[in-house]
Amino acid sequence: MNCPYCSYDWQPRKEKPLACPRCKRRLDFPRRTGDPLARANSIERGFQRTIYVMSILTPEFEKSGIIPVIIGGSAVEFYTRDWYATGDIDLAIDKTRGSGIEAIMDGFRFKRSGRMWIRDDLSLYVEFPGDVDDLDRERLMRVDSDRGHAYFIGLEDIIFDRIEAAEHWKSEGDREQAIRMAAVFYDEIDWDYLGKKCRGADSEEMLKRIKKEAEDAKGDT
Repeated sequence: MNCPYCSYDWQPRKEKPLACPRCKRRLDFPRRTGDPLARANSIERGFQRTIYVMSILTPEFEKSGIIPVIIGGSAVEFYTRDWYATGDIDLAIDKTRGSGIEAIMDGFRFKRSGRMWIRDDLSLYVEFPGDVDDLDRERLMRVDSDRGHAYFIGLEDIIFDRIEAAEHWKSEGDREQAIRMAAVFYDEIDWDYLGKKCRGADSEEMLKRIKKEAEDAKGDT
């Protein structure tokens, strides 16, 4: 048998092997004659572009038992509807299944550079810094599109993440992001849940200040 990716020749033990023994790329994925991500070039950078890209990537990851969740600045961008902007897509995955990433990203023509996976031609930059086990899966936000679906970290959890950075790293930018998200979704936030998380992380006073500023800013968002 000849690998269509690296041209390695070998005699497989099974009639239809799942992956090449040399390059490890999956052989049970359908080969793409076109580029399903190509339209990303015509979408303005922002949360809609992230949804488009991840709606295509996520179903492929799920075939390998991996659920990629959008976290970090990309999640802030989504919840603030581009009030905040970022240049890359940060993802959390099940780290025990991390070995499956390479074949999928290779299949979509990403090239690895350090921790980042890059499509220079589409200005796409993807990183996997998070562990999905650190997230409350019941609070994930699923967004459906005509291309598939994507998952975002829960609203309270991304606000908590920014509160932690504001409290322990004295990050003014993260404090402003927390205020913005809290102001936009003030009446929808589970404040009891957020309060419990902050009490356990010694950031309850920061939460109180952010909640007060968000309440005052509600009408301006």
